[in-house]
Amino acid sequence: MSASSVVLRRGDYLDCLTELDVVASGRGVLTREFEEFVLHREGEDAARALIVGVDLSGCDRVREVKRSLRRIEQQIDSSCALLEGDAHVYVVIKGGAARSSRVLPIYETLAEKLHMLAGSSHGIEISSTVIDCTDCEDKSLLAKRIMGDVTSKTADDGAPAAALMWRELADSSICEASHSDYL
Repeated sequence: MSASSVVLRRGDYLDCLTELDVVASGRGVLTREFEEFVLHREGEDAARALIVGVDLSGCDRVREVKRSLRRIEQQIDSSCALLEGDAHVYVVIKGGAARSSRVLPIYETLAEKLHMLAGSSHGIEISSTVIDCTDCEDKSLLAKRIMGDVTSKTADDGAPAAALMWRELADSSICEASHSDYL
């Protein structure tokens, strides 16, 4: 990934993503807000990754989680038009009260749908990772995991779609955790 690589940010403000810009800058990656990128592209053709923050802490029921994620899915699908092939999409979720054993399969379904939609709607190959960061207390490590994944591999290196809990990333990279999840 070159020093001019762009990672787009979209969605809800999440405290766990506050270190992302610093870590990205240290790796020669530019982070841009999605709306700003659309309005002021300044010669940039496409982005290499999209990071979407989703605050589901107000969702008390699994049905509310599904409804919220359906809206997010449509936003992400339209955002994929700005990604170049072999890109990455990360949906970082703060789950709050909606967390239950029934929510992880919903996250897995979202990751799979995003991967398939990018191919069918935009003709690009992406890796799609949903990360539940509700329990994340190490913002710097999360930023390092995401940026490490963006800069060290192509979409073909890991699982094409994965849903991970923060505890899976505390001791391993996203690629390693998603590969384990995919098997």
